[in-house]
Amino acid sequence: MGSDERLVADFDEVSEQGITPAMVSGAIAAFLRTLATPGSRFDRWLEGDDAALTEAELEGYRLFKSYGCVSCHQGANVGGNMYGRMGLMGAYFADRGGEVTQADLGRFGVTGLAEDRHLFKVPSLRLAVHNAPYFHDGSAETLADAIRLMARYQLGRSISRAHVRAIEAFLATLVGERPRPGR
Repeated sequence: MGSDERLVADFDEVSEQGITPAMVSGAIAAFLRTLATPGSRFDRWLEGDDAALTEAELEGYRLFKSYGCVSCHQGANVGGNMYGRMGLMGAYFADRGGEVTQADLGRFGVTGLAEDRHLFKVPSLRLAVHNAPYFHDGSAETLADAIRLMARYQLGRSISRAHVRAIEAFLATLVGERPRPGR
C-alpha cells in the first residue's frame, strides 16, 4: 500500500502516522459503517409496524420468498452470507455472449479450485436499488433486468413484468438511513 502515492497522500492527510495496520483497519471499519442502513421501512415492518409497507411492497416480499430468492438472499443483510454459482439453472455466460473473462471465473481466480469456477459472493440487497449496474460484469443495467436474469439463470423460472415490479418495490423498502461519517 505504501507504493500507491495517492493512498499515501490520503492517509497522510488524515493522520500523522500515515499508513499503519491500525489506520487501515480503522478506514475499513469506517467504510463498512457507511454500508449499514438501519431504520429501513422493511426493518420497521419486521419490528411490528404494520403500516411501514404498502400492500404492493408486501406482495413483492411474498413473491421474493415464493420464487426462492430468499434461499440465497437471506439474513439481516438480505444476502452477503454465502457464495453462489452464476448460471446455476441456465447457461448465463454462453447466453450473455462474448469471451469468458478472468473476472467471470469468480472465486476460482482466488482459490484455483475447479469447483469455485463461476462462484461469486451473493450480494446484500440492502442498497440494491442504488447500485446499478448489477452483477460482477455490470451486464444487468437495471434492477428489473437483474431480477429477470436471476429468475432465469439462478431459479430456472420466467417472471412476469408485474412480479418484477412488485419485487422491485419490496427491494426499495430495504434502504434505511445512511449514517453520517464519523458516527
